Amino acid sequence: MRTCFVLLLAAGLVGCAADVKRADALSPISTYADTRNRLLVNFQGDPGVTATPGWTRLTGAWRRMLQDDAASSDYQLGEQTGAVATTSVPATLLVVEVDRLRQEADGDGLGKGSLRVNVRFTDGPSGRLMGSRRYESDIAEPTSLEGQLKDISKAIIEEVEGAQRIAKRDPLPESPTPASAPAEQPARPAPAPAPGQSVASRDAAAKPVVAVENQERQLQKLQRSNLPFDQYQNEYRRITAQ
Repeated sequence: MRTCFVLLLAAGLVGCAADVKRADALSPISTYADTRNRLLVNFQGDPGVTATPGWTRLTGAWRRMLQDDAASSDYQLGEQTGAVATTSVPATLLVVEVDRLRQEADGDGLGKGSLRVNVRFTDGPSGRLMGSRRYESDIAEPTSLEGQLKDISKAIIEEVEGAQRIAKRDPLPESPTPASAPAEQPARPAPAPAPGQSVASRDAAAKPVVAVENQERQLQKLQRSNLPFDQYQNEYRRITAQ
């Protein structure tokens, strides 16, 4: 039986069957040119997922599948373990987050089941989010997890291959060191209130508005949500329209 996946893209969904929704506008993945053919994968999961007995076996098998697909496309793929962190060398970091896993043991293999996965394509040195994809089993009955992981792995590498290459990485802001930090300037006196304006109203108007979360953080929170597809699309459009 052919395994199909619902691929929730940033603004739509693509599947491998004719009856799966498909969006005309897809948010492209980008990578920096200096990452060349270097990839890293970091497997993350919901606590209930990582605590399952088959988690280590599943991620080990998945890493090998990704390495095989990457090698076939002239990419080198390594693994970053533990918490997601920036890298010392240019590379595209694939953060694979499994937020749902149903697994039925089946001998020595991975067994049957279903899963839902969020993949964040990030720039290793800066940690910038360069794109994201969501994959979800689209099956009525549990099928081979190995086959499903192969399909997802192939789709991930194809996304990297088709990514838009950005020639130059924007420099990251440097944190001032104590030695180079500028001397503290004396506070300027508050301006006199305008005619007809009280001191209290002047001070209230001068307070900065608390900034909302940046777009990248909102998108990451959205990926970890369990929203239905239609609501997921609406939320994505709302965030990216800001």
